[in-house]
Amino acid sequence: MSISNILEISKRSLLNHQSAINTTANNIANVYTEGYTRRTVDLSKLSLGFGQMNESAVSRMKNRFLDNQIWYENQALGKESMNEMLMTQVETIFGEPSDAGLSNIMTEFWNAWSNLANTPESESARSLVRDKGILLSNTFNRLDRNLKNLQRQSGIDIQQKVNEVNQLIVQLGTVNKQIDSHRSDDLLDQRDVLLSELSQKVDISVTENESGTVEVIAGGHILVSEDYTNQLKGNTRQDKDGLFHIEIRTIEGDKSVDAKSGQLGGMLEFHNVHISRFMSSINEAAIALSKEVNHIHSNGFNLTGLTEMNFFNENVTGARDFGITAEILSDSTLIATSSDPDSQGDSVIAQAISDLQFSKLIKGKSVMDHYNSIIADVGNKVQEARFIHNNQEKIVQQLQIQKASVTGVSLDEEMTQLIQFEQAYEAAARMISTLDEMVQTVLSIK
Repeated sequence: MSISNILEISKRSLLNHQSAINTTANNIANVYTEGYTRRTVDLSKLSLGFGQMNESAVSRMKNRFLDNQIWYENQALGKESMNEMLMTQVETIFGEPSDAGLSNIMTEFWNAWSNLANTPESESARSLVRDKGILLSNTFNRLDRNLKNLQRQSGIDIQQKVNEVNQLIVQLGTVNKQIDSHRSDDLLDQRDVLLSELSQKVDISVTENESGTVEVIAGGHILVSEDYTNQLKGNTRQDKDGLFHIEIRTIEGDKSVDAKSGQLGGMLEFHNVHISRFMSSINEAAIALSKEVNHIHSNGFNLTGLTEMNFFNENVTGARDFGITAEILSDSTLIATSSDPDSQGDSVIAQAISDLQFSKLIKGKSVMDHYNSIIADVGNKVQEARFIHNNQEKIVQQLQIQKASVTGVSLDEEMTQLIQFEQAYEAAARMISTLDEMVQTVLSIK
């Protein structure tokens, strides 16, 4: 082998290992950088002979299968994290079991009527019934107000989440164009970080092109392509009592998107399904209770002999307008207890109202049983969401561990390789130095 060949091999080895040192140092510098993917250098053989080295090629370690799995599981994780958080807020609003909970307040209301039935001529017993009626009304009103506030806030949060999704769509579109014009590993890392964030917020499918650009689809519609992006918008449907609806803006017009997963999917399900169902169930309880109490009370007689008076407001439409009448509010002697206008000691009406607590007024259930089923449903939803959320976290964590074993940076491994590359670099440098000395020696011979 000629000196020129040896010199060329040494030069290539020097350059290759310098590149390897730079790449390894870059890995070490980014060991804690989120989304950074480990780079490797391939040192292949030249055709000149055994042990000879080619120019280095830096490659980005990746596992697209694991990436897709993580993005898919992120969607379920995002949904269940929202479910747990929002359902826990509902549980807090109901506040069961507690002295201030509707269950205890209803029990006190029925007990007050039972006490009045035992002492129908007692002014204090009548005042207690009125006070417990006021407390019951306030509790229904509070539940309605707090549940509606939560639904209203969830609508605001949905719109904010749509804005967050749109920001990611714009950023992905920008990175896509940059990759298409000048592909780099840093841009690919940035692309994958954005995809990971987006997958937590909305259910997507991702297709990677040969150029490194991606096509992102949600609900059958393109969000991001090589050439353009389409953004989402949230609307409140006027025909669906304030339910939220997601659409995608395209050049052909706005199209409906059925977001079923991700944080956005979880928030939509809560806003449009769960919270609405709980509010409807509470309204059923308020309507049934007021209607039946009024039906019995209006057939009774009070201390002044008057009849056909309601205890609760007439035509209650739900928990919002549930309340005792202005007349009863100002004068508890107007509360009816007797079925006989000539007998103030008759407590048939008071006892009948007290017994309503056991009557099956709502779909074969008493008002209390109906309410308890709501509380049980809320509790089950919280436990279910918490279990699935925790399980989903473990799944994603396990996938991330698997990915890190392929694409992550290990300081120990990188330091070991750095030492090896530095030694190889020094060896190549010594070879060049030795060849230089040999050439100088030959040239000095006369």
